[in-house]
Amino acid sequence: MLLPVLPLALLANGLAYQSLTAILAATGFGALLSQIPVGRLLNRYSENQVMTACVALTAVSVVLLGFVGTAAGLMALRFASGIGSTGWLLSRQTFITRTIESEVRGRAMSLFGGLNRVAFLVGPLLGGFVAEQFGFRHAFIIAGMFTASGAAPLLLVARSAAPDDGEPTQPERRRVETAHPLAVFATHRRTLLPAGAAQICIIAVRYGRFIILPLIGESIGLDIAQIGILVAIGSASDIVLFPAAGYLMDRYGRLAAIVPSFSLLGVGLLLLAGASSHGAIMIAAAVIGIGNGLGSGTMMTLSSDLAPRDSPGEFLAALGTIREVGRILGPLGVGFLADRAGLGTASFAMALVAFLGVTIMIFGVGETKRTDISKGAGESVQISRP
Repeated sequence: MLLPVLPLALLANGLAYQSLTAILAATGFGALLSQIPVGRLLNRYSENQVMTACVALTAVSVVLLGFVGTAAGLMALRFASGIGSTGWLLSRQTFITRTIESEVRGRAMSLFGGLNRVAFLVGPLLGGFVAEQFGFRHAFIIAGMFTASGAAPLLLVARSAAPDDGEPTQPERRRVETAHPLAVFATHRRTLLPAGAAQICIIAVRYGRFIILPLIGESIGLDIAQIGILVAIGSASDIVLFPAAGYLMDRYGRLAAIVPSFSLLGVGLLLLAGASSHGAIMIAAAVIGIGNGLGSGTMMTLSSDLAPRDSPGEFLAALGTIREVGRILGPLGVGFLADRAGLGTASFAMALVAFLGVTIMIFGVGETKRTDISKGAGESVQISRP
């Protein structure tokens, strides 16, 4: 819901592109700084407990966006949202890594990614409509309510768990001694560095396009509702293609989905850089959506492939800390270039970053899918370069 709403709400307050994107990048700072603490929490508490707390934090921070007018306050709220989103993602990813084997993990991750795409289809349409008809504040309130409702399934699962089934609770099973964050980086640096560099590029592009698309739409005269439709067009392409992403990853390897996905994302951003009409921007949005749809679950799958089986939460948190740099650099880069050289130049630069990410994935990371999943304790998958 916030994709078409938040950038335009900030723009309506008279902010320059660089100030606007600095507020949006605060989400990335929150996500980056919370990765390691959340990873350590996941070694002591159940995924459901961490997810529920993070959903509540995100919901409150979203609602308050409609009532805070200062730049510092808005940055603090987006920082809190970044913490909440990190807890949600890491909890979900840790659960799948712990319970799903490598041979079907691609389809499991792409299914989760595909379900997210349904929200990306409905959310922008609803957000654009509410903001157009009732104003930005009502859009933030409704978005917060939808976010809070995400805790309902988690609470139902917790209540339905049998208390006397003879099994120890998940927190009891998983209260293990946690490694110091620097030790995690040191132990797995040969895996973390190339994989992290590639993911920085890809995440920078994914978050950068969320800002470029509505701002370019606004620059050619589209209203909020039309921009919501524009974002939804890309998401519709996502939904159609997420099953293909899982099939490609499990059948032919992770790179079979990653390479075409982010190459198409780069092509779409090149088209967006030159878009000057409603039709041209729709075509660019569709190509970006197709590329992103083929990438559904790819980063989570690749990260899970690399994670050691005995303590995936801490490894995933370490990789997530590196990856979240892209979540900061994407919006900040867009704002910097847009203010100095225009939105078209910013979109062109994001396209180049996408192609750089693909290159690192091919030659720096290589294929991570394994048929032999007998990873030893404390040992991550060794990267096999082509």
